[in-house]
Amino acid sequence: MSVNNAMTKEVISVRATSSVRDAWVVLMEAGISGAPVVDDAGALVGVLSVTDIFRAVIDRVQKARSLREATLQPSDPGAVEKEEIRELSLALRAVSEGSVANVLPKDQKVLTLSPGDSFDRAIHLMAEHNVNRLPVVRDNQVVGIITRQDVIWQIAGRPSKGQG
Repeated sequence: MSVNNAMTKEVISVRATSSVRDAWVVLMEAGISGAPVVDDAGALVGVLSVTDIFRAVIDRVQKARSLREATLQPSDPGAVEKEEIRELSLALRAVSEGSVANVLPKDQKVLTLSPGDSFDRAIHLMAEHNVNRLPVVRDNQVVGIITRQDVIWQIAGRPSKGQG
């Protein structure tokens, strides 16, 4: 079986220039945890997951914590807790107002499939690289996506929701 027979063809993608907040809304409304990221011409530039967003927030909080710990040592535990809540709030705001391109992992190797690749290749790539989704591209344009859920549906003998 080819990827073309197993992939979801109605792909939800987000633009690299979109705000993280807007991308988050798209993901939540669609009930998905990640999506291909495309440039203004529609070319694939990465894959965004909610984990990437969480990681960006955590990185900002940890940097703020390191700076705080290096500069002051308040003895009041209540003041420390208040400052940690403020740091989290500032990190959430900064990340959500930034662009999707800012939260994509800098070292991310974008793994893709073509519609003619085998279903087995998709499974092996997912397992080998521990990814949940693989964009399917033709001429650098996203024409589908295969997710772990699609794999499960195929193995169970049922078509995924986005096929057809």
